[in-house]
Amino acid sequence: MPRRSYVRVTKLTSVQGRIDYISNPERQEYLYATYDTAEPEFWEHLSEQSQYDFWRSNQKKGSCIEGRELVIALPESLQQEDPNELLKLFTEQFRQKYGMQCSSALHHNKSKTNYHIHLIFSEREVLETTEVKYASRNMFYNEEGRHVRTKKEILDEQGNVRPGCHVIAKGEIYEIKWFGPRDDRFKEKQFINDVKEMYTGIINRMVKEDAERLKVFDPSGPYLPTKKIGKNNPKEKEIRADNALRKEWNQTVDQVLIAGGTHEEVTAFKKEEITEKIAESVKLQGENPKLFATLLLFAIEVLKEFLKLLMSKDAPEQTESVESTVKPVEISDSAVRKGPRPDSRKEELAFRKIEPIHRELSRCNRKIYALQKQKAVLEKALDVTSKDIFHRKERKELEKRIAGLQNQIDSTRKEMEYIPQMHGYDSVKSAETVYKHAKTALDDIRRKQAQWDGVEISNPNPVTQQEKISVLKELAARRLEQEQKQKDVSVRKAAKDNKREER
Repeated sequence: MPRRSYVRVTKLTSVQGRIDYISNPERQEYLYATYDTAEPEFWEHLSEQSQYDFWRSNQKKGSCIEGRELVIALPESLQQEDPNELLKLFTEQFRQKYGMQCSSALHHNKSKTNYHIHLIFSEREVLETTEVKYASRNMFYNEEGRHVRTKKEILDEQGNVRPGCHVIAKGEIYEIKWFGPRDDRFKEKQFINDVKEMYTGIINRMVKEDAERLKVFDPSGPYLPTKKIGKNNPKEKEIRADNALRKEWNQTVDQVLIAGGTHEEVTAFKKEEITEKIAESVKLQGENPKLFATLLLFAIEVLKEFLKLLMSKDAPEQTESVESTVKPVEISDSAVRKGPRPDSRKEELAFRKIEPIHRELSRCNRKIYALQKQKAVLEKALDVTSKDIFHRKERKELEKRIAGLQNQIDSTRKEMEYIPQMHGYDSVKSAETVYKHAKTALDDIRRKQAQWDGVEISNPNPVTQQEKISVLKELAARRLEQEQKQKDVSVRKAAKDNKREER
Protein backbone atom coordinates (compact mmCIF):
# COMPACT_ATOMS: atom_id res chain seq x y z
CA MET A 1 0.00 0.00 0.00
CA PRO A 2 1.23 3.57 -0.65
CA ARG A 3 2.48 5.61 2.28
CA ARG A 4 -0.19 7.97 3.55
CA SER A 5 0.53 11.46 4.79
CA TYR A 6 -0.15 11.97 8.49
CA VAL A 7 -1.35 15.30 9.85
CA ARG A 8 -3.35 15.50 13.08
CA VAL A 9 -5.09 18.52 14.60
CA THR A 10 -5.94 18.88 18.30
CA LYS A 11 -7.51 21.57 20.48
CA LEU A 12 -5.39 23.36 23.08
CA THR A 13 -6.67 24.63 26.41
CA SER A 14 -3.31 26.25 27.30
CA VAL A 15 -1.26 27.53 24.37
CA GLN A 16 1.47 28.98 26.59
CA GLY A 17 1.96 25.72 28.47
CA ARG A 18 1.99 23.71 25.24
CA ILE A 19 4.47 26.06 23.55
CA ASP A 20 6.80 25.72 26.52
CA TYR A 21 6.49 21.93 26.36
CA ILE A 22 7.33 21.54 22.66
CA SER A 23 10.14 24.15 22.60
CA ASN A 24 11.88 23.61 25.93
CA PRO A 25 15.18 21.66 25.52
CA GLU A 26 14.91 20.49 29.13
CA ARG A 27 11.57 18.82 28.36
CA GLN A 28 12.44 17.42 24.93
CA GLU A 29 15.16 14.82 24.39
CA TYR A 30 15.47 15.37 20.63
CA LEU A 31 14.63 18.98 19.81
CA TYR A 32 16.23 20.17 16.56
CA ALA A 33 14.69 23.59 15.92
CA THR A 34 12.03 26.06 17.07
CA TYR A 35 10.36 28.89 15.16
CA ASP A 36 7.93 31.65 16.16
CA THR A 37 6.04 34.13 14.03
CA ALA A 38 4.94 36.20 17.07
CA GLU A 39 6.40 37.50 20.33
CA PRO A 40 5.65 35.76 23.67
CA GLU A 41 3.27 38.62 24.57
CA PHE A 42 1.05 37.58 21.68
CA TRP A 43 0.36 34.16 23.23
CA GLU A 44 -0.09 35.70 26.67
CA HIS A 45 -2.74 38.10 25.35
CA LEU A 46 -4.37 35.31 23.31
CA SER A 47 -4.77 33.16 26.43
CA GLU A 48 -6.10 36.07 28.44
CA GLN A 49 -8.74 37.09 25.90
CA SER A 50 -9.76 33.49 25.13
CA GLN A 51 -10.34 32.77 28.82
CA TYR A 52 -12.20 36.06 29.28
CA ASP A 53 -14.47 35.43 26.28
CA PHE A 54 -15.17 31.89 27.48
CA TRP A 55 -16.04 33.20 30.95
CA ARG A 56 -18.33 35.89 29.52
CA SER A 57 -20.16 33.31 27.41
CA ASN A 58 -21.13 31.66 30.72
CA GLN A 59 -20.43 28.15 29.39
CA LYS A 60 -21.42 25.47 31.92
CA LYS A 61 -19.69 22.59 30.11
CA GLY A 62 -16.42 22.07 28.27
CA SER A 63 -13.11 23.88 28.42
CA CYS A 64 -11.82 27.08 26.90
CA ILE A 65 -10.04 26.44 23.58
CA GLU A 66 -7.16 28.90 23.24
CA GLY A 67 -5.68 27.55 20.00
CA ARG A 68 -4.96 24.43 17.98
CA GLU A 69 -1.96 22.23 17.23
CA LEU A 70 -0.91 20.32 14.13
CA VAL A 71 1.38 17.30 14.27
CA ILE A 72 3.00 16.68 10.88
CA ALA A 73 4.89 13.42 10.26
CA LEU A 74 7.97 13.74 8.02
CA PRO A 75 9.96 11.15 6.04
CA GLU A 76 13.22 10.28 7.79
CA SER A 77 15.25 11.35 4.73
CA LEU A 78 14.33 15.00 5.45
CA GLN A 79 16.83 14.88 8.32
CA GLN A 80 19.38 15.72 5.64
CA GLU A 81 17.77 19.15 5.28
CA ASP A 82 18.71 22.09 7.50
CA PRO A 83 16.29 21.74 10.47
CA ASN A 84 15.82 25.49 10.95
CA GLU A 85 15.07 26.11 7.28
CA LEU A 86 12.82 23.05 7.11
CA LEU A 87 10.76 24.20 10.10
CA LYS A 88 10.60 27.77 8.80
CA LEU A 89 9.31 26.53 5.43
CA PHE A 90 6.47 24.50 6.93
CA THR A 91 5.49 27.22 9.42
CA GLU A 92 5.56 30.12 6.98
CA GLN A 93 3.51 28.14 4.44
CA PHE A 94 0.77 27.82 7.03
CA ARG A 95 0.95 31.45 8.14
CA GLN A 96 0.84 32.75 4.57
CA LYS A 97 -2.13 30.55 3.61
CA TYR A 98 -4.27 31.08 6.72
CA GLY A 99 -2.98 34.41 8.04
CA MET A 100 -2.55 33.14 11.62
CA GLN A 101 0.43 33.43 13.96
CA CYS A 102 2.29 30.21 14.76
CA SER A 103 4.82 28.67 17.13
CA SER A 104 6.50 25.43 16.01
CA ALA A 105 9.15 22.88 16.92
CA LEU A 106 10.92 20.04 15.07
CA HIS A 107 11.27 16.79 17.05
CA HIS A 108 12.18 13.14 17.10
CA ASN A 109 10.50 10.69 19.44
CA LYS A 110 12.61 8.85 22.04
CA SER A 111 13.23 5.85 19.77
CA LYS A 112 14.10 8.22 16.88
CA THR A 113 11.61 6.53 14.57
CA ASN A 114 9.19 9.44 14.15
CA TYR A 115 10.52 12.69 12.69
CA HIS A 116 7.78 15.29 13.07
CA ILE A 117 6.74 18.91 13.48
CA HIS A 118 4.50 20.41 16.16
CA LEU A 119 2.81 23.57 14.87
CA ILE A 120 0.66 25.61 17.26
CA PHE A 121 -1.53 28.30 15.73
CA SER A 122 -4.03 30.93 16.78
CA GLU A 123 -7.64 30.79 15.62
CA ARG A 124 -8.01 34.55 16.02
CA GLU A 125 -6.70 37.43 13.96
CA VAL A 126 -5.15 40.45 15.67
CA LEU A 127 -7.31 43.57 15.50
CA GLU A 128 -5.83 46.50 13.57
CA THR A 129 -6.46 48.68 16.61
CA THR A 130 -6.60 47.30 20.13
CA GLU A 131 -10.00 47.97 21.67
CA VAL A 132 -9.62 49.55 25.14
CA LYS A 133 -12.72 50.29 27.20
CA TYR A 134 -12.64 52.83 30.08
CA ALA A 135 -15.16 53.01 32.90
CA SER A 136 -17.49 55.99 32.54
CA ARG A 137 -18.36 55.58 36.26
CA ASN A 138 -17.39 53.35 39.13
CA MET A 139 -18.02 49.71 38.21
CA PHE A 140 -18.69 46.96 40.75
CA TYR A 141 -17.90 43.22 40.37
CA ASN A 142 -18.97 40.32 42.61
CA GLU A 143 -16.97 37.24 43.64
CA GLU A 144 -17.62 35.58 40.27
CA GLY A 145 -16.28 38.62 38.42
CA ARG A 146 -19.75 39.54 37.20
CA HIS A 147 -20.65 43.20 36.81
CA VAL A 148 -23.39 44.33 39.21
CA ARG A 149 -25.33 47.58 39.14
CA THR A 150 -24.81 49.01 42.63
CA LYS A 151 -22.15 49.00 45.32
CA LYS A 152 -24.61 47.55 47.86
CA GLU A 153 -24.56 44.25 46.00
CA ILE A 154 -20.89 43.68 46.90
CA LEU A 155 -20.96 44.88 50.54
CA ASP A 156 -21.20 42.71 53.65
CA GLU A 157 -23.33 43.45 56.74
CA GLN A 158 -20.70 45.84 58.10
CA GLY A 159 -20.68 47.83 54.87
CA ASN A 160 -17.27 46.58 53.71
CA VAL A 161 -16.47 45.18 50.24
CA ARG A 162 -16.73 41.40 50.47
CA PRO A 163 -13.55 39.33 49.78
CA GLY A 164 -13.30 38.46 46.07
CA CYS A 165 -15.36 41.49 45.01
CA HIS A 166 -13.69 44.55 43.51
CA VAL A 167 -14.31 48.06 42.21
CA ILE A 168 -12.98 49.65 39.03
CA ALA A 169 -12.88 53.42 39.46
CA LYS A 170 -14.20 55.84 36.88
CA GLY A 171 -11.64 56.43 34.10
CA GLU A 172 -9.81 53.10 34.61
CA ILE A 173 -9.56 50.34 31.99
CA TYR A 174 -12.11 47.56 32.51
CA GLU A 175 -11.72 45.59 29.23
CA ILE A 176 -9.07 45.17 26.48
CA LYS A 177 -9.56 43.33 23.21
CA TRP A 178 -6.51 42.38 21.14
CA PHE A 179 -8.20 39.82 18.89
CA GLY A 180 -11.30 39.27 16.82
CA PRO A 181 -13.59 36.22 17.19
CA ARG A 182 -12.44 32.65 16.56
CA ASP A 183 -12.36 31.61 12.90
CA ASP A 184 -14.87 28.79 12.37
CA ARG A 185 -13.08 27.38 9.30
CA PHE A 186 -10.61 25.59 11.61
CA LYS A 187 -13.49 23.50 12.98
CA GLU A 188 -14.42 22.14 9.57
CA LYS A 189 -13.25 18.78 8.20
CA GLN A 190 -12.18 20.45 4.97
CA PHE A 191 -9.50 22.36 6.90
CA ILE A 192 -7.47 19.27 7.81
CA ASN A 193 -7.91 17.88 4.29
CA ASP A 194 -6.54 21.10 2.80
CA VAL A 195 -3.60 21.12 5.24
CA LYS A 196 -2.76 17.52 4.33
CA GLU A 197 -2.81 18.38 0.63
CA MET A 198 -0.55 21.38 1.21
CA TYR A 199 2.06 19.58 3.31
CA THR A 200 1.98 16.40 1.23
CA GLY A 201 2.81 18.50 -1.82
CA ILE A 202 5.76 20.12 -0.01
CA ILE A 203 7.09 16.76 1.20
CA ASN A 204 6.78 15.13 -2.23
CA ARG A 205 8.74 17.97 -3.81
CA MET A 206 11.53 17.55 -1.26
CA VAL A 207 12.01 13.76 -1.12
CA LYS A 208 14.37 12.19 -3.65
CA GLU A 209 13.13 8.58 -3.61
CA ASP A 210 9.79 7.63 -5.16
CA ALA A 211 9.24 5.16 -2.31
CA GLU A 212 9.07 8.08 0.13
CA ARG A 213 6.44 9.99 -1.79
CA LEU A 214 3.22 10.35 0.17
CA LYS A 215 -0.44 10.28 -0.78
CA VAL A 216 -3.42 11.92 0.88
CA PHE A 217 -6.17 9.48 1.82
CA ASP A 218 -9.34 10.08 -0.18
CA PRO A 219 -12.35 9.69 2.16
CA SER A 220 -14.74 9.78 -0.80
CA GLY A 221 -13.19 6.61 -2.29
CA PRO A 222 -14.01 2.95 -1.58
CA TYR A 223 -11.42 2.44 1.17
CA LEU A 224 -11.51 3.13 4.93
CA PRO A 225 -8.62 4.81 6.78
CA THR A 226 -6.92 3.05 9.68
CA LYS A 227 -6.29 4.92 12.92
CA LYS A 228 -2.90 5.69 14.39
CA ILE A 229 -2.33 4.34 17.92
CA GLY A 230 -0.55 6.87 20.08
CA LYS A 231 1.78 6.15 22.96
CA ASN A 232 0.05 4.80 26.11
CA ASN A 233 -3.35 5.04 24.47
CA PRO A 234 -5.94 3.55 26.87
CA LYS A 235 -8.08 2.51 23.88
CA GLU A 236 -5.25 0.67 22.11
CA LYS A 237 -7.06 -2.70 22.19
CA GLU A 238 -10.28 -1.23 20.72
CA ILE A 239 -8.37 0.69 18.03
CA ARG A 240 -6.43 -2.42 16.99
CA ALA A 241 -9.67 -4.40 16.64
CA ASP A 242 -11.21 -1.54 14.67
CA ASN A 243 -8.15 -1.30 12.40
CA ALA A 244 -8.29 -5.05 11.75
CA LEU A 245 -11.87 -4.69 10.47
CA ARG A 246 -10.95 -1.66 8.34
CA LYS A 247 -8.00 -3.58 6.89
CA GLU A 248 -10.23 -6.55 6.05
CA TRP A 249 -12.66 -4.20 4.29
CA ASN A 250 -9.83 -2.59 2.27
CA GLN A 251 -8.40 -5.97 1.27
CA THR A 252 -11.83 -7.22 0.19
CA VAL A 253 -12.27 -4.04 -1.88
CA ASP A 254 -8.99 -4.84 -3.68
CA GLN A 255 -10.24 -8.34 -4.45
CA VAL A 256 -13.55 -7.02 -5.78
CA LEU A 257 -11.80 -4.48 -8.04
CA ILE A 258 -9.51 -7.15 -9.49
CA ALA A 259 -12.45 -9.55 -10.02
CA GLY A 260 -14.29 -6.99 -12.15
CA GLY A 261 -16.09 -4.76 -9.68
CA THR A 262 -15.78 -1.02 -10.16
CA HIS A 263 -14.62 1.82 -7.97
CA GLU A 264 -18.01 3.54 -8.38
CA GLU A 265 -20.21 0.64 -7.29
CA VAL A 266 -18.09 -0.18 -4.20
CA THR A 267 -17.93 3.51 -3.25
CA ALA A 268 -21.71 3.85 -3.59
CA PHE A 269 -22.21 0.74 -1.41
CA LYS A 270 -19.78 2.05 1.22
CA LYS A 271 -21.55 5.42 1.30
CA GLU A 272 -25.01 3.88 1.71
CA GLU A 273 -24.23 1.03 4.11
CA ILE A 274 -21.47 2.59 6.24
CA THR A 275 -20.98 6.36 5.89
CA GLU A 276 -24.63 7.45 5.81
CA LYS A 277 -25.80 5.00 8.48
CA ILE A 278 -22.99 6.03 10.84
CA ALA A 279 -23.70 9.73 10.25
CA GLU A 280 -27.39 9.18 10.99
CA SER A 281 -26.60 7.21 14.16
CA VAL A 282 -24.14 9.84 15.44
CA LYS A 283 -26.76 12.53 14.84
CA LEU A 284 -29.40 10.64 16.83
CA GLN A 285 -27.40 8.79 19.50
CA GLY A 286 -23.84 10.17 19.50
CA GLU A 287 -20.61 8.21 19.00
CA ASN A 288 -21.01 4.43 19.20
CA PRO A 289 -17.88 2.40 18.22
CA LYS A 290 -19.75 -0.92 18.64
CA LEU A 291 -22.34 0.14 16.06
CA PHE A 292 -19.59 1.00 13.57
CA ALA A 293 -18.05 -2.46 14.04
CA THR A 294 -21.47 -4.10 13.55
CA LEU A 295 -22.20 -2.14 10.37
CA LEU A 296 -18.71 -2.77 9.00
CA LEU A 297 -18.92 -6.52 9.66
CA PHE A 298 -22.24 -6.63 7.82
CA ALA A 299 -20.82 -4.63 4.88
CA ILE A 300 -17.75 -6.89 4.66
CA GLU A 301 -19.91 -10.01 4.49
CA VAL A 302 -22.06 -8.49 1.73
CA LEU A 303 -18.95 -7.45 -0.19
CA LYS A 304 -17.61 -11.00 0.11
CA GLU A 305 -20.87 -12.34 -1.33
CA PHE A 306 -20.48 -9.87 -4.20
CA LEU A 307 -16.89 -11.11 -4.68
CA LYS A 308 -18.17 -14.69 -4.76
CA LEU A 309 -20.65 -13.68 -7.48
CA LEU A 310 -17.90 -12.02 -9.51
CA MET A 311 -15.49 -14.93 -9.09
CA SER A 312 -18.11 -17.43 -10.19
CA LYS A 313 -18.34 -15.53 -13.51
CA ASP A 314 -14.59 -14.98 -13.78
CA ALA A 315 -12.46 -17.04 -16.18
CA PRO A 316 -8.76 -16.67 -17.09
CA GLU A 317 -9.51 -16.21 -20.78
CA GLN A 318 -11.52 -13.06 -19.99
CA THR A 319 -8.34 -11.13 -19.29
CA GLU A 320 -6.33 -12.39 -22.25
CA SER A 321 -7.47 -10.03 -24.98
CA VAL A 322 -10.10 -7.52 -25.86
CA GLU A 323 -10.51 -9.33 -29.20
CA SER A 324 -12.16 -12.26 -27.43
CA THR A 325 -15.11 -10.00 -26.56
CA VAL A 326 -15.62 -8.84 -30.17
CA LYS A 327 -18.38 -10.64 -32.11
CA PRO A 328 -18.58 -9.24 -35.63
CA VAL A 329 -21.92 -9.34 -37.43
CA GLU A 330 -22.18 -8.70 -41.18
CA ILE A 331 -24.09 -5.59 -42.23
CA SER A 332 -25.04 -4.27 -45.65
CA ASP A 333 -22.39 -3.35 -48.21
CA SER A 334 -23.87 0.13 -48.31
CA ALA A 335 -22.01 1.07 -45.12
CA VAL A 336 -20.56 4.52 -45.51
CA ARG A 337 -16.85 4.94 -44.94
CA LYS A 338 -15.56 8.38 -44.00
CA GLY A 339 -11.90 9.26 -43.68
CA PRO A 340 -9.00 6.90 -42.89
CA ARG A 341 -9.47 3.74 -40.86
CA PRO A 342 -9.13 4.46 -37.08
CA ASP A 343 -5.63 3.71 -35.76
CA SER A 344 -5.58 1.50 -32.65
CA ARG A 345 -1.81 1.27 -32.08
CA LYS A 346 -1.80 3.72 -29.17
CA GLU A 347 -4.66 1.93 -27.37
CA GLU A 348 -3.16 -1.53 -28.05
CA LEU A 349 0.20 -0.45 -26.64
CA ALA A 350 -1.43 0.95 -23.47
CA PHE A 351 -3.49 -2.22 -23.01
CA ARG A 352 -0.54 -4.59 -23.59
CA LYS A 353 1.44 -2.64 -21.00
CA ILE A 354 -1.15 -2.94 -18.24
CA GLU A 355 -2.68 -6.34 -19.10
CA PRO A 356 0.18 -8.49 -17.65
CA ILE A 357 -0.15 -6.61 -14.34
CA HIS A 358 -3.88 -7.33 -14.28
CA ARG A 359 -3.20 -11.00 -15.04
CA GLU A 360 -0.78 -11.26 -12.11
CA LEU A 361 -3.27 -9.54 -9.80
CA SER A 362 -6.03 -11.88 -11.01
CA ARG A 363 -3.81 -14.91 -10.36
CA CYS A 364 -3.19 -13.74 -6.77
CA ASN A 365 -6.87 -12.93 -6.34
CA ARG A 366 -7.98 -16.42 -7.45
CA LYS A 367 -5.42 -17.98 -5.12
CA ILE A 368 -6.59 -15.91 -2.15
CA TYR A 369 -10.21 -16.68 -2.93
CA ALA A 370 -9.52 -20.43 -3.09
CA LEU A 371 -7.60 -20.32 0.20
CA GLN A 372 -10.41 -18.34 1.84
CA LYS A 373 -12.96 -20.97 0.76
CA GLN A 374 -10.81 -23.75 2.22
CA LYS A 375 -10.38 -21.79 5.44
CA ALA A 376 -14.15 -21.18 5.73
CA VAL A 377 -14.84 -24.93 5.42
CA LEU A 378 -12.27 -25.72 8.13
CA GLU A 379 -13.64 -22.99 10.42
CA LYS A 380 -17.12 -24.49 10.17
CA ALA A 381 -15.67 -27.90 11.05
CA LEU A 382 -13.82 -26.37 13.99
CA ASP A 383 -17.02 -24.72 15.20
CA VAL A 384 -18.76 -28.11 15.19
CA THR A 385 -15.94 -29.90 17.05
CA SER A 386 -15.66 -27.11 19.64
CA LYS A 387 -19.01 -28.25 21.06
CA ASP A 388 -17.65 -31.76 21.66
CA ILE A 389 -15.08 -32.26 24.45
CA PHE A 390 -13.89 -35.54 22.86
CA HIS A 391 -12.33 -33.97 19.76
CA ARG A 392 -9.33 -32.10 21.20
CA LYS A 393 -6.82 -33.71 18.87
CA GLU A 394 -9.03 -33.01 15.87
CA ARG A 395 -9.49 -29.39 16.98
CA LYS A 396 -5.75 -28.85 17.29
CA GLU A 397 -5.21 -30.26 13.82
CA LEU A 398 -7.94 -28.01 12.39
CA GLU A 399 -6.49 -24.94 14.15
CA LYS A 400 -3.06 -25.76 12.75
CA ARG A 401 -4.41 -26.09 9.20
CA ILE A 402 -6.43 -22.84 9.52
CA ALA A 403 -3.34 -20.98 10.74
CA GLY A 404 -1.37 -22.37 7.79
CA LEU A 405 -4.01 -21.22 5.32
CA GLN A 406 -4.08 -17.77 6.93
CA ASN A 407 -0.31 -17.50 6.54
CA GLN A 408 -0.67 -18.35 2.84
CA ILE A 409 -3.44 -15.75 2.47
CA ASP A 410 -1.32 -13.06 4.17
CA SER A 411 1.69 -13.93 2.02
CA THR A 412 -0.34 -13.78 -1.20
CA ARG A 413 -1.91 -10.48 -0.13
CA LYS A 414 1.56 -8.98 0.31
CA GLU A 415 2.50 -10.25 -3.13
CA MET A 416 -0.67 -8.73 -4.56
CA GLU A 417 0.11 -5.35 -2.96
CA TYR A 418 3.70 -5.50 -4.21
CA ILE A 419 2.81 -6.22 -7.87
CA PRO A 420 1.48 -2.70 -8.70
CA GLN A 421 4.39 -1.05 -6.86
CA MET A 422 6.89 -3.01 -8.97
CA HIS A 423 5.41 -1.36 -12.06
CA GLY A 424 5.12 2.18 -10.70
CA TYR A 425 1.53 2.12 -9.40
CA ASP A 426 0.87 3.05 -5.79
CA SER A 427 -2.00 0.62 -5.19
CA VAL A 428 -4.17 -2.16 -6.59
CA LYS A 429 -6.93 0.41 -7.17
CA SER A 430 -4.76 2.67 -9.33
CA ALA A 431 -3.49 -0.26 -11.43
CA GLU A 432 -7.00 -1.66 -11.94
CA THR A 433 -8.33 1.80 -12.83
CA VAL A 434 -5.69 2.10 -15.56
CA TYR A 435 -6.51 -1.43 -16.78
CA LYS A 436 -10.25 -0.72 -17.03
CA HIS A 437 -9.65 2.59 -18.83
CA ALA A 438 -7.21 0.93 -21.26
CA LYS A 439 -9.62 -1.93 -21.94
CA THR A 440 -12.54 0.47 -22.50
CA ALA A 441 -10.44 2.64 -24.83
CA LEU A 442 -9.33 -0.39 -26.87
CA ASP A 443 -12.91 -1.71 -27.02
CA ASP A 444 -14.07 1.67 -28.34
CA ILE A 445 -11.40 1.94 -31.03
CA ARG A 446 -12.00 -1.68 -32.11
CA ARG A 447 -15.71 -0.93 -32.40
CA LYS A 448 -14.94 2.08 -34.61
CA GLN A 449 -12.61 -0.03 -36.76
CA ALA A 450 -15.30 -2.70 -37.14
CA GLN A 451 -17.84 -0.08 -38.21
CA TRP A 452 -15.33 1.29 -40.74
CA ASP A 453 -14.76 -2.28 -42.01
CA GLY A 454 -18.49 -2.80 -42.47
CA VAL A 455 -19.27 -4.95 -39.44
CA GLU A 456 -21.13 -4.23 -36.22
CA ILE A 457 -20.02 -5.28 -32.74
CA SER A 458 -22.76 -7.15 -30.96
CA ASN A 459 -23.07 -6.38 -27.26
CA PRO A 460 -26.17 -8.25 -26.05
CA ASN A 461 -27.77 -7.06 -22.83
CA PRO A 462 -25.10 -4.63 -21.64
CA VAL A 463 -25.08 -4.20 -17.86
CA THR A 464 -25.31 -0.59 -16.74
CA GLN A 465 -23.39 0.84 -13.79
CA GLN A 466 -26.65 1.41 -11.93
CA GLU A 467 -27.66 -2.23 -12.40
CA LYS A 468 -24.32 -3.35 -10.96
CA ILE A 469 -24.80 -1.14 -7.91
CA SER A 470 -28.30 -2.58 -7.45
CA VAL A 471 -26.76 -6.07 -7.20
CA LEU A 472 -24.92 -4.99 -4.06
CA LYS A 473 -28.10 -3.46 -2.67
CA GLU A 474 -29.99 -6.69 -3.34
CA LEU A 475 -27.28 -8.75 -1.63
CA ALA A 476 -27.37 -6.42 1.38
CA ALA A 477 -31.18 -6.64 1.63
CA ARG A 478 -31.08 -10.43 1.31
CA ARG A 479 -28.44 -10.80 4.02
CA LEU A 480 -30.32 -8.42 6.32
CA GLU A 481 -33.45 -10.55 5.85
CA GLN A 482 -31.49 -13.72 6.67
CA GLU A 483 -30.05 -12.18 9.84
CA GLN A 484 -33.54 -11.07 10.93
CA LYS A 485 -34.91 -14.60 10.40
CA GLN A 486 -32.05 -16.03 12.51
CA LYS A 487 -32.85 -13.52 15.27
CA ASP A 488 -36.55 -14.46 15.14
CA VAL A 489 -35.66 -18.16 15.42
CA SER A 490 -33.40 -17.45 18.40
CA VAL A 491 -36.15 -15.42 20.11
CA ARG A 492 -38.72 -18.18 19.57
CA LYS A 493 -36.32 -20.82 20.85
CA ALA A 494 -35.55 -18.77 23.95
CA ALA A 495 -39.29 -18.30 24.58
CA LYS A 496 -39.88 -22.07 24.34
CA ASP A 497 -37.00 -22.77 26.74
CA ASN A 498 -38.46 -20.28 29.24
CA LYS A 499 -41.88 -21.97 29.07
CA ARG A 500 -40.28 -25.38 29.72
CA GLU A 501 -38.45 -24.03 32.75
CA GLU A 502 -41.69 -22.54 34.11
CA ARG A 503 -43.39 -25.95 33.83
